[in-house]
Amino acid sequence: HFISWAWRYPVKKFLRTLAEYCETRDLNRRKTFLWICFFCNDQFEWLSGEKNDGAEVFGGMLRQIGRMVCVVDDYIAAEAIYFSRLWTIFEVYTAYVEKIDVDLA
Repeated sequence: HFISWAWRYPVKKFLRTLAEYCETRDLNRRKTFLWICFFCNDQFEWLSGEKNDGAEVFGGMLRQIGRMVCVVDDYIAAEAIYFSRLWTIFEVYTAYVEKIDVDLA
């Protein structure tokens, strides 16, 4: 599961949300792998354009993972940090283009 989120979330709330996501979908938290971009890729390198095309690299990674979970902080879109971030919108757009299943947490 690729986790799409905004870095401004409190860590405790973020972890609680992921735990609840696994519980409500009957996923074994010890056997469910979560791919959190913050720990796995260098967006600044991608945006520099020096080594890799970030959109291409990200799309390839997302295809390999096969599922996206959007951790949305508020379901009133006008108040959600998630919907104010260009990067999270890019992630959802890429999932749409790549025909990746998207879920909300």
